[in-house]
Amino acid sequence: QMTFDPSIFFNILLPPIIFHAGYSLKKRHFFRNLGSILTYAFLGTAISCIVIGLIMYGFVKAMVHIGQLKQWEFHFTDCLFFGSLMSATDPVTVLAIFHELNVDTDLYTLLFGESVLNDAVAIVLTHSISIYSPKENPNAFDAAAFFQSVGNFLGIFAGSFAMGSSYAVVTALISFMHLTKFTKLCEFPMLETGLFFLLSWSAFLSAEAAGLTGIVAVLFCGVTQAHYTYNNLSPDSKMRTKQLFEFMNFLAENVIFCYMGLALFTFQNHIFNPLFIFGALVAVFVARASNIYPLSFLLNLGRKQKIPRNFQHMMMFSGLRGAIAFALAIRDTGSQPKQMMFSTALLMVFFTVWVFGGGTTPMLTWLQIRSV
Repeated sequence: QMTFDPSIFFNILLPPIIFHAGYSLKKRHFFRNLGSILTYAFLGTAISCIVIGLIMYGFVKAMVHIGQLKQWEFHFTDCLFFGSLMSATDPVTVLAIFHELNVDTDLYTLLFGESVLNDAVAIVLTHSISIYSPKENPNAFDAAAFFQSVGNFLGIFAGSFAMGSSYAVVTALISFMHLTKFTKLCEFPMLETGLFFLLSWSAFLSAEAAGLTGIVAVLFCGVTQAHYTYNNLSPDSKMRTKQLFEFMNFLAENVIFCYMGLALFTFQNHIFNPLFIFGALVAVFVARASNIYPLSFLLNLGRKQKIPRNFQHMMMFSGLRGAIAFALAIRDTGSQPKQMMFSTALLMVFFTVWVFGGGTTPMLTWLQIRSV
């Protein structure tokens, strides 16, 4: 009973968190910074995945050289897989402090938007890498398999986006119909809220059933509903839906972190390798720096409102790892490399949440980032 089941996480606990992220979006600031957010989320996650994969491959080679690993146990694709799951940032702690202190809205939006889309990108990327399998030599580059994985990634993301947006449009039409008195649904707020909730969850379930990614579908369903459906709801339903998803998000996050604590002590096959853990720590920092600073420089060339250097430092500092990295790692712990990845990912989550989450307030003061 104390064993973490990834299917429960991905099908029950994660959808409310992702949906709430999309539904509670500050739309004006989000769309104003959309280009930058998409750059950090897509290009930044890809850079982070490749950098972590390359650095970890170097450490794995060193471990083989000193006899801690056998040559055939750990392939380059395994290192890329580890890179993709460790690229999922989850700055829940930082954003909670930002919200409490009313930190600059643009910084909050950049970090929030990046982390929300980044989760979805990391999940699809991990899936694409896991099905990338060169025929003869797993360490060799197979162009056909690579392009198949890229096509698979783009197809899944586009399909999931279309599925989530479609369900949002359906709920918007239903709410518009009762707003224009075609139905009397607004007289039954409980039914209206229930219908809204069920259609939102259906976006996730339909995407999963169609072989797409429910997380991407439910995210864009939430974003679209916040933009179109919310304003058509009755006043009671507006309040109820907001409180319902806020509560479910809070509950799911707490259950996940409780599970993480249990997993640290109850998982039977932990492999803690000091060299691999140190390599992961170095790789995560280098990858975050390779993501934030070069992309910020390029974005500032085209932005009217530049991203200040202290904002960049804060975004670098806020690259915490969390629930998504943990869940992606525990999905497959059947082999020794996967067990090592899981144990390392779990330690990285705890380290970044405790150290960087706890250091957020002093860091804001030191970087002179004012509250508004």
